[in-house]
Amino acid sequence: MAGYVVMRLCDDIEQQNHKVFFDNIFCSIPLLEALKDLGIYGTGTCRANRVKGASEKLKSEKQLKKEARGACSVVSTSGNITVTGWLDSSVIHMASTCAGQSPEDVAKRWQKKDKIMISIQRPFSVGLYNQHMGWVDLVDQFVAMYPHRRRNKRWYIRVFFHFLDVTIVNAWRLYLMSGLEKMNLLIFKASVARALINVGSLQQSRRGRPSGTPPPAKHRTVTKVPSEVRFSTGNHWPMLTQVKNANRCHDSACTRKTKYICMQCHVALCPGCFANFHRA
Repeated sequence: MAGYVVMRLCDDIEQQNHKVFFDNIFCSIPLLEALKDLGIYGTGTCRANRVKGASEKLKSEKQLKKEARGACSVVSTSGNITVTGWLDSSVIHMASTCAGQSPEDVAKRWQKKDKIMISIQRPFSVGLYNQHMGWVDLVDQFVAMYPHRRRNKRWYIRVFFHFLDVTIVNAWRLYLMSGLEKMNLLIFKASVARALINVGSLQQSRRGRPSGTPPPAKHRTVTKVPSEVRFSTGNHWPMLTQVKNANRCHDSACTRKTKYICMQCHVALCPGCFANFHRA
């Protein structure tokens, strides 16, 4: 099932010389073979029980530990897939159709026993994987900064809020890429929460078929329109309501009362005050 997820996500990049990277939840030799048949190169960490017959040819964990940290063992399968066993803090297995051991580079590691930084040899496939999978680790880091902390014993509730946190982080990254004013993640998440709360509070709570007209101004629960709603593009048009008593216009420069409301902000506004009220 995990391999099927990768195949579905890659169905529109066939025969385009793309490279995809995935962790040990998805990686397997049959998946790499299937992707290679579609013209897609793959690299990922692979569990020891998923490398087929390559585990018999690779050096064992005991042998690698005798050679010290940074030891490496490489074999190739019949499908031209390179499986690399590398000793870091523990033994990891890397399977790839586009990368192997060479060219090796140097990685810095902290040696806890001697309390010093040491340099070890790192296979090319491991370095390539770390380079591109770093963005996934970065998402996890941002999600962990301001997670949803309310505990719940129901697993599906925890899954829901985790994906909600991931969605907000992705939206924040898109916001930063749009070139708008810089905003840190905490402020962005708070603004999204305020917008969702205000949108929910402006909707009618009646049962049955929803009405095609917005609620009258006398039923509004939010007197101050949030900037995310007030200055956004949308249906900022005047609409005459059937209220008995007129309401005070929400434009700060106006002191009159009106029966008109904004179709999107749901606050009382004179028709002549719309431009001034919605000007950022």
